[in-house]
This record gives sequence, structure tokens and C-alpha cells, in this order.
Amino acid sequence: MPIDEPLEIPGLHDACLELAHVVLASGQPQVSRDILETLADRFEREAADFALLVANAGRDTALLARAVHYLVDAHALPLMGTDMEWFRQALACLVELAVPGIALSAKGAAFLHDVETGIAQSMQDLE
Repeated sequence: MPIDEPLEIPGLHDACLELAHVVLASGQPQVSRDILETLADRFEREAADFALLVANAGRDTALLARAVHYLVDAHALPLMGTDMEWFRQALACLVELAVPGIALSAKGAAFLHDVETGIAQSMQDLE
């Protein structure tokens, strides 16, 4: 695949559209489809910036769509509007947890046990 060809990220556009709807339309259902699509495209471009890192780690790029769905459920609030900084930072953190790219100190890695416990709790809630 040529270097300038974008990587396939299954489900990412739909996830970003859902996120745009939550942050814009929850409080005001009359937001136009054009505005929703424009914001979804911005979210999608931000998320796509992580695709090469994910693919090079041998991971499925669809994890980016799953991360966006997680943000929809856990962090997106109505009327967050078009601010991208919260999204960029939150997604970077989630990608780092899912696709570690740095070595951690023992103190930093200790937090991963807390994350593990939280994940187990969340998965148990699904059962």
C-alpha cells in the first residue's frame, strides 16, 4: 500500500458521528446534519492519526473505533461542542493503554493494576 494511502479503520466514521451527535445534539436536537458530519470528520481525522502506530504494533485499527465508542459512553458530555483538545488527549491516553509505546517505571506501572481491576469490574457489569 502506498505510504500516502490512508489505513482502513473499520467503524471509525460511525463512531465519530455518534460522538459528534452526543457533544452537539444532545442538548439541541436541531443541529444540522452538515454540522454533525463536519465535526465527525474532524474527530475521524484526529483518530486516524493513530492508525499507523496501531497498525505498526500489529494491532487491529478498529480498536480506534472502539476507543471512540468508549469515549461516547464514558467521557463525552452534551454541549462539549467543537473543542478537540479533550478528544485528542483522551484518545491518546486510551491508545497508550491499548498499544503501549513507552516503558513504565514500577510506580507508573502500578496504576495498570488499578486499570485491570476497573476493566474486570466493567466487564462483570456486562454479564
